[in-house]
Amino acid sequence: MRSIEKRRAGGNLDALPQWTTKIDKRGLDPLGMQNAGVGLYQDLLPGISNITLRMRYYGFFCWLSDAYARRGVTTDFELWRKWVRRAEALFALVCADASGQGGVGGIEWASEALQSGEAVIDFDAAASTDANVKRYLIQSLGVFGAAYFTQMQEMGLFELGPNGIQRVTPNAGLELANAFRASIGPYIETMFTAAIDAAQVDRDTLKALHPIVPSAIPDSSDERVVYEKVLFAGGPAAIAEDKSRRDSLSLILEVAGREAERPTPENFRWALFDPLSTALSADLESQRLRWEAYQCQDLFQVAAASLLAWSISIMGETDEGARIPEIRDAVEARLTQADTASASVAWSDLRDAMDIEGFAWREVWSKLTGRRGSPEEKSWDAVRLIASLHRRVAIRTDLADTMRKALPINGQARSIVTELRWFEGQNARSVADVIGEYVVQRVVLRHSWVAMQKLRRQRDYTFLFEARDGRLVRRAAYQPVPTTPRLAPAIQFLEDVHLVSADGLTARGRALLGANR
Repeated sequence: MRSIEKRRAGGNLDALPQWTTKIDKRGLDPLGMQNAGVGLYQDLLPGISNITLRMRYYGFFCWLSDAYARRGVTTDFELWRKWVRRAEALFALVCADASGQGGVGGIEWASEALQSGEAVIDFDAAASTDANVKRYLIQSLGVFGAAYFTQMQEMGLFELGPNGIQRVTPNAGLELANAFRASIGPYIETMFTAAIDAAQVDRDTLKALHPIVPSAIPDSSDERVVYEKVLFAGGPAAIAEDKSRRDSLSLILEVAGREAERPTPENFRWALFDPLSTALSADLESQRLRWEAYQCQDLFQVAAASLLAWSISIMGETDEGARIPEIRDAVEARLTQADTASASVAWSDLRDAMDIEGFAWREVWSKLTGRRGSPEEKSWDAVRLIASLHRRVAIRTDLADTMRKALPINGQARSIVTELRWFEGQNARSVADVIGEYVVQRVVLRHSWVAMQKLRRQRDYTFLFEARDGRLVRRAAYQPVPTTPRLAPAIQFLEDVHLVSADGLTARGRALLGANR
C-alpha cells in the first residue's frame, strides 16, 4: 500500500510516495520463467486444473444446472447464485458427515458445523454472500465459479447463458447430468433439492445422502462411463485439447501399469523424463516428449531460481547490501574457490563433459528445491544442472524440436529455450565468467524487471531485494519451487472413475490402456 506523506527535510515539507505496508507475496515466479512451464502443462492437461480436485463435481454441477432449469427458466443471476451456494454448502455437509472425502470445497466449515451437536443444521447464512457472517466459502459463486466452470466449459460441458448465468450444454453436459441423476436416483435427488430450498438439513437426511459423495461413483454405471468418455474424448470429433488430455491420461495409465501402484505426480514426471521401456504409439511418444520438455523447463527454472537465491544471500551478507559488480565478482571467485578446475574451463567443455546418462537429475532437483543446505552450497549443483540440460538438448534433436514448438519465444518471455540460446553464445568463455554474467544480467536484473512489471500492472510488491544508493539490499530470501502440473487431480480423477487403484491399474484401466495404445 502506498500513501503520500509530508515529511520535513531541512525545514521544508515534501510530498513523496512512501510505502506504509508491503504485503509479502510468495511463489510469484520471481524470474518470469515459470509461466512457460505453466502454459505448457495447461496444454498437456486441458479441462483439469490444480483446483478441480474431484471428478464427480463435474457431474454434480451438470446435474445442478439441469435441476435448476427444470424448476422454471429464470435469468435472475442472484437466484442462480443462491441455488449454487446452498447446493455446495449442503454437498460439503454430506461429505463431512460421510468422512474420508478429500477435495471438497467448504469441508472445514462443514466439519465445524457438524460438531455443533445441532439436530438440524441451518446453512442459510453460511451459503449467503453476507461478509458479516461465517460462510462456507467466500468466493462469490463458490467452488463452481472459482474452479470448475472454466474447466467444464473447456470440456464442452458448460456455456454462458443470459445475464451471465452458466448453463449445462445440451449435448455432453446434459448427457452427464442425466447420468449423474440416474446414479443417485429420484429419492436422493428429491431429498437433496428439498434441503437446498429449506437451507437446512437433519442428521438422518445427511446420512441418507451419502451416495452423492465424490468417492461413491458406482463402478458399473452410466455415470462412470460418461466420465471416462469425457476424460478420454476421441474419435473424429475430438479437438486438439481433447486429444492432448486423452494422451496425457493414457500416459498416467502407462506409468501406473509399469509401476504396479498408484503413481504420484513426482514419479510420473520422472518416469516420462526418459523413454518408457514399453513401446508407445506415435501419438503417445509425441506426448511423452512434450512432458519431457516440460520437465526440462521446470528443471531449468529451478536452477535459475537457485542462482537467484544465491545472489540474494550474497546481498544479505552485509546490512549495506552489494553493488552489481561486487555480486558478479563474488559469484566468480566463490565458484573458482569451490572447484577451480571446473570454473576455469570453457563453458562448452563443461557442457560436453556432462554425463547425462549418469547425472543425478532427481537428486539434484530434490537438493535445489529442498531447504537443507545454503544457497552457496547448492551453487555448483545449479550450474551443473544447467550444463547437463544444455548437453541433453544439444544431442537430442527430437527434444530440441519439441521444445521449440512447445515453448515458443514471445517478446520478453523467458524459458529454457531462450536461456540455452544465450548459453550457446558463451561457449568459449570460462564457466566462472559465464555464470557471473548470467547471474547479474539474466537473474538479478531480470528479477528487478519482473518485480517492477508486477508492481506497475498488478500493484503487487514482490521485490526480493531493493536498490539503495546504488547497492542491492536483501529484503527476503527465496526458496526455488517447482511448478505443479495438474497431475494430482488428474490421478485422483482416474481413481474416482475406477481406472487406477493403490495397486496400479484396475481391470478397467488395463482394458482402456490397451484400446488407446
